[in-house]
Amino acid sequence: MDWVFFSLLARAAWSADNIIDKLLREKYLPDSFVLSLLTGVFALILAILIIIFNGLRWIGPAPVVLVMLAGAIQLPAVFAFFQAISKEEVSRVIPLFQFTPPLVLLLSFLFLGETLTPKYYAAFLLILLGGFLISIQKVEKILRLREAFWWMIFSSLIYAVQAVALKSLYTKYSFWDLTVYLGFGEFLPTLVIVAVLAKSRNRFIKSLSSLKSIGWMLLVSAVVLVNIASLSGLWAIATGPVSLVSVMRGFQSLFTLIFAVFLSIWFPKILKEELGKGVLGIKLTAILLMGIGLYFIYF
Repeated sequence: MDWVFFSLLARAAWSADNIIDKLLREKYLPDSFVLSLLTGVFALILAILIIIFNGLRWIGPAPVVLVMLAGAIQLPAVFAFFQAISKEEVSRVIPLFQFTPPLVLLLSFLFLGETLTPKYYAAFLLILLGGFLISIQKVEKILRLREAFWWMIFSSLIYAVQAVALKSLYTKYSFWDLTVYLGFGEFLPTLVIVAVLAKSRNRFIKSLSSLKSIGWMLLVSAVVLVNIASLSGLWAIATGPVSLVSVMRGFQSLFTLIFAVFLSIWFPKILKEELGKGVLGIKLTAILLMGIGLYFIYF
């Protein structure tokens, strides 16, 4: 059952990274574009680590091009995520990633001819209801969806397209080799943008050169956490049932809420979120609904 430990470790590490992302975007590096470019650098670091410990084999031009393209389209998804956390509490944003699995099912139904059963429709409704519940706000006595909701729908849709594109590849080729090429693909837009576009390069360099020491500490911590999360998650998938590992992603929302509440109570100068019983009840209910929907998808 080692996969359970590593799956939970991955979700806890991703949650801690999400908190750091929020702090970076809000206080130290308030530029979603630059932060998105940096995630490409993180992906390259992970790819290099995998090569060091596992090596790399050539799997052919067609799969390499496809997996790198799948990695390249991740840049706008990451940008949308940073935009979302800049506009809303992180504990409201992370649960919305649960939209990715039902969107994967929908795309698989439309383009791969996969069948949707009644339990999948129930999952759609539960996840949608949970997403609406955690994203609704009252503006001038009118209930409206928060702006972060739409950014996360866009981000989840891109991740769903990526997942569908990678689906067949991961059944044919080495998991680790594909992940390395995927990392190269994620880094490619960063490389092209910084190398070719002078304004973007200057914006990137200026943002990093003006980053305070605390910001750099957070950035390094984010790199460490991302690599721990990615490698733990990959190991869980490699050693455990993929469907069960996928369901464990629901714990990320819970971990994020726990971390956010802890910081809000003990270190409110670092992170402050709404802690009223009603607000926490809504967040927990939404997370539970989306978690049940995620369970229906995989079982």
